[in-house]
Amino acid sequence: MSEMLDHLKSKLKASVNFPSPPAIAQQIIALAGDPHIDISQVAAAISRDPGLAAKLLRVANSALYSRQRKSTNLRQALIVLGLHGATTLALGFSLVGTYKDLKKSNGVDYEHYWRRAILSASAARCFGALQNASAVEDIFLAALLQDIAILGVDRAAPDFYRELPRKTSHREFSAHESAQLGIDHAELGAWLLEYWKLPKPLCRAVAWSHAPPAADRSTPMGMAACCVALGSECVEILLAPAAATDFSALAEHASEWLGIDAPAVAEVMGKIVAEIPEIERLFDTKLLQPAAASVILDQARDLLILRNLQALGQVSSLRETNLKLEARTAALPDAQLRDGLTGLYNRGYLDLMLRREFQAATTGNWPLSVVFVDLDRFKGINETYGHEAGDSVLVTTAKSIASVARDTDCVARYGGEEFVIVLPGVASPGAQIFCQRLIARLRSTLHPIRGTMVTVTASVGLATHTPKTPFQRASHLINAAARSVYVAKKSGRDRLVRHDSGGPVSAANP
Repeated sequence: MSEMLDHLKSKLKASVNFPSPPAIAQQIIALAGDPHIDISQVAAAISRDPGLAAKLLRVANSALYSRQRKSTNLRQALIVLGLHGATTLALGFSLVGTYKDLKKSNGVDYEHYWRRAILSASAARCFGALQNASAVEDIFLAALLQDIAILGVDRAAPDFYRELPRKTSHREFSAHESAQLGIDHAELGAWLLEYWKLPKPLCRAVAWSHAPPAADRSTPMGMAACCVALGSECVEILLAPAAATDFSALAEHASEWLGIDAPAVAEVMGKIVAEIPEIERLFDTKLLQPAAASVILDQARDLLILRNLQALGQVSSLRETNLKLEARTAALPDAQLRDGLTGLYNRGYLDLMLRREFQAATTGNWPLSVVFVDLDRFKGINETYGHEAGDSVLVTTAKSIASVARDTDCVARYGGEEFVIVLPGVASPGAQIFCQRLIARLRSTLHPIRGTMVTVTASVGLATHTPKTPFQRASHLINAAARSVYVAKKSGRDRLVRHDSGGPVSAANP
């Protein structure tokens, strides 16, 4: 098996049927690795390929990067996309253009391959945007290239996939490769991209695209790999027959890997479907029939958003309760719902929202997590720099917390230097990832105080209400999270402690 793999790698290095990236792509790779890159260099390189320049101009003016001011030239497009984003997208377009016109295969349906690759990249990009990833174009490119080794193997060994059925699933491809080579195309693809000298984060995202390691999911590379893997699962749904549609694995992985709840997954599916016409135009490829897209979207709404509600009576009761609570809340001016200093929700609104979400979670049999945040040694900030500086730290911290949370989460100031985040629909694994990401963000946030930069860490407590480990009341849930914070303080601060059925327990910390 090892000899076969070594022989295949040698053929890939020497293959004329599957060449190295074209000259323009190699120039872009070199520019991407240059820390002193400037816009003139990127514009000059891309301008050598008029077709590539036109594509980037179309992207900058597309709905994906909608701006009020239209880009009329390449330089303006590069400003809209950003230098890093532009080089990443240019590399993707260049590589796709090189390999899209490969001749007919004995065992791979190339038309299906490219439909899958482009749809997967679009889906992964949507998940990255939902997670507020700093470079969604990197995720797009990793997803676009995650299966590149399938093309390489097929060109280097034309009979390798011959025995597989024409409609072979992605999982069946991986199983066949593992049986024959000892590795699948994700690991082999990462090796190939490294051989091409592509950036390490891109290679790592491809290597992890089937099974992101649990320990790395809170890192930028791990999150990118999770988005790529979820994008791949989305495409299996989009391209499957309507009768075979099953969202359960996608919803479970989205929650476990990134803390994304079922309604958010349905929202991502909607965005993917909405972006398909634009992606088709940019890549000049037909991806999905409108009727099929409509069916998928309807099933996503039905199966993901309402799957936990067992009867119409539950739906009606829950809706009636929510309407009453919302009516009471709507009667208050927004200023009365907000904390005057930070702009986050105040304690009164938090109590109301938590009771509502607790009832919904209990009725619908879905999880509800509460995160309690207490800034470390905040008293020392006030004593050393004054209360005005302390207020500034609270405001900056509030913005940092809000930047990590989703639109569907409730972020509130609990009192003093304490904050609470309510995560509806998020089970403990996803909530722990959120907490780790939050701790890392607060740890890296700089607070300018009297000409110097100060960092303020936080102790974080987590408690989760589930059908298997329920709390009797919403107040019990938030108290459990608060007790976990106390343990985190005693354990050394700047860490997460979660509550389980036996009480607070230490959790893996970033």
